[in-house]
Amino acid sequence: MSMKLSDNFKINTFFWKIFAIWPGNQRNDYYKYYSFVYILINLVIYNILLTLNLIFTPRKIEIFIREVIFYFTEVAVTVKVLMIIIYRKKIIAIFYLMNCDEFRGEDSDTVNIVKNDNLIYKVGWIIYAVICNFAYTIITFLPVLMNFIWNTKLELPICRYYFLNDDIRNDYFVYWFIYQSFGIYGHMMYNVNVDTFIAGLILIAISQIKVLQFKLANLKMNATLKSQEEQEHLQILKLKKYLQHYDILLRYCSSVQEILDVVIFVQFGMASVIICVAMYGLLLTTTKERFVFMVFYFSTMLSQIFIPSFLGTRLFYESENLVFAAYNSEWIVRSEKFKLNLKLFMERAKSPIVLKGLKLFTLSLGAFTSIMKTAYSFLTLVKNVVDQQDEKI
Repeated sequence: MSMKLSDNFKINTFFWKIFAIWPGNQRNDYYKYYSFVYILINLVIYNILLTLNLIFTPRKIEIFIREVIFYFTEVAVTVKVLMIIIYRKKIIAIFYLMNCDEFRGEDSDTVNIVKNDNLIYKVGWIIYAVICNFAYTIITFLPVLMNFIWNTKLELPICRYYFLNDDIRNDYFVYWFIYQSFGIYGHMMYNVNVDTFIAGLILIAISQIKVLQFKLANLKMNATLKSQEEQEHLQILKLKKYLQHYDILLRYCSSVQEILDVVIFVQFGMASVIICVAMYGLLLTTTKERFVFMVFYFSTMLSQIFIPSFLGTRLFYESENLVFAAYNSEWIVRSEKFKLNLKLFMERAKSPIVLKGLKLFTLSLGAFTSIMKTAYSFLTLVKNVVDQQDEKI
């Protein structure tokens, strides 16, 4: 297969470069200045203003919900951006590692496994990007169109900047609107391209495990060779090659765990808060626009934690099945040396590959279920507290 696996992420690195967080293999002075200015204006200052807005937001639950949702989303976005910037060299090392010969496949069957998973990743990126851009259009451009046609009141797309007085906000409304719209689009693209990058890294690990399963299960006698010694020598060479592939896969997963450790923890932690707030917001929505916004946001947050949870679970079970694949090989008539090597591999493969968030929880559907249960529990608690306060009033 002529294509490198890292080519799957060219679309991700392209947008990282546009939005100033990916200088590539070599640093350029002009790009460094551009990156500094862009991040300062559209991330640092943007988040400072967002923090001030949250502090000055009126403590009315129907107003506060929207501001909390955007603020905690920005916390997750900031951590993702820092991951790309801080771990740039390690990400490049992962790209080099996934481009090794072992990961490309050696025959039509294994190459097709890799190609099919690559296609799934590309289709997934397109779907996720389309959904997010559609949601961005609803938040930003739809209110402008409604204002132009029906003369409805136009609000700032993200937050009202409550720390400003009405005169300053109204006099410079166009500039605030453009700044928020431009900033949130960049942050949305950070989310799209970092989330899909994370999913793509896990998907490649799953793909390589499936390739190893196929190789081990089909490790059988070669009918073209008549000599028993030739058979044994060939089988041992193949097994050693597969074990080397497995060793590279373990190093790859270890590198992926290193760069995703904090991000997974923050992503899941912020998602639990946002899902809880969004569910409560759905109970309070009084207009169709707010209801549509809450549904889209709720669905997006679910996908951000469900997809990596699903892939983490698949990674666990596929790696667990390596032992069964090795057992299905033609090992009974093999030499003791072959059996010893195979037995050592099976002992190591008994410990499935897992990814964790800050070493506290495993990336799995079990973690996703726990988050949903926790979010629902918080929702019930908040609703009871608010209902009791309303009764007292």
